[in-house]
Amino acid sequence: TASTSLHRSESPLKPYQSHQFLVELKNGEFQKNSIQLNSSPHNILESMASSIDFTPPPPPVAETAESLQRNNYHGTGSFQRAVDSKDVFGNASRNDVDHLIWTAGWGAHALNRRQRQQKLDRNLLHFLRNMNPNEIKERKLNRIGASAAALVARRAFQFSAVDGTGLGWSSESLKICLDRLTSLYDEHKSKFRTDNFYPFRLVLSSDEFNLKIDLYGGVIMLNPAATSLQWLDTLASVTDDSKRVLKHNRQILERNLATVEDALGVKVKKGYSCGSREYHHCMERLANEQSAVDSERSDESSLSVALNATVVIETEQACRRGKLRNDGNFEVGAGMGLHQIRTVFNRYANRSSELILEQKKERDESEAFADRATYEFGLQRVYKVSTAPMVSYE
Repeated sequence: TASTSLHRSESPLKPYQSHQFLVELKNGEFQKNSIQLNSSPHNILESMASSIDFTPPPPPVAETAESLQRNNYHGTGSFQRAVDSKDVFGNASRNDVDHLIWTAGWGAHALNRRQRQQKLDRNLLHFLRNMNPNEIKERKLNRIGASAAALVARRAFQFSAVDGTGLGWSSESLKICLDRLTSLYDEHKSKFRTDNFYPFRLVLSSDEFNLKIDLYGGVIMLNPAATSLQWLDTLASVTDDSKRVLKHNRQILERNLATVEDALGVKVKKGYSCGSREYHHCMERLANEQSAVDSERSDESSLSVALNATVVIETEQACRRGKLRNDGNFEVGAGMGLHQIRTVFNRYANRSSELILEQKKERDESEAFADRATYEFGLQRVYKVSTAPMVSYE
């Protein structure tokens, strides 16, 4: 019979000796027992188990190598044992027990769940057959509402564009945020120091910036989590002088960019990690360097094979040495000079051409498969996009 409760005896506990206690059985009787505290923990647990007539469960059956291999074949296992006695991370396994614990434990569970989710996500037929038409209609209506709200806000403030893509919000939530921005204009438009905000571009972002008005990139940053008064304080700081400075900086950038592209023989663009001000000063420095050194384009034979490539300017802290990207473009730092950039060309020019041709071949194949999928599934369009764009342009 199993016990239901324990009762301590009236005798005081003597340290490091036997401890007496009473066990109440299911039939209501009490059984007197004692524990030898000087014994090992294993013996103590055995004596407690015997006092309550506890039957331990049978030990688990160890899986053999054949069963592990069979489970991996049917997709129920996690990883197959490496031949060189190393685990999946490349570390030498201490023994078979450690590997078995990892394989049959949390590692197998996590991998099986990920494999099932990946198999479900990659099954296009399963996705198309289980779509909810009502949900599709609702999302279309929310997206149309968000686009309309962005158009109203852009025309009210006369921004060149309104971008809310970086938030990652749903269309319904983004529409509420844009309606709030429009209400701010209707209520406080007399407090603005300019009639319109063109050519500035509004970007809604959850990131914090010290300078919310970018006079080099022409961007006004607003945090959706900020209050309406904080938005008003940022928008009221834009003046007609700010627009004139922005136009002047853009003219200088266009002139310097043309000089640098003519000197290098390839297109130049700003990377994601490079700020607008840093990119502006980089182009100005490279243009002045080219004007000071009256020389012909060096290593023209190497540059001729990479005319389709692009030079991407990244921040100096993130890129101190030029390298070649997987798409065949060159990545250089904002602190590098023309000679250092040409050295990167000479080192990777041939490989850049090969990568560009490979990328073009993959794009052509992807477009062919997309056209076939469009025809087979009766879709309107199949295209690749990282995030759903929500940008309202003029």
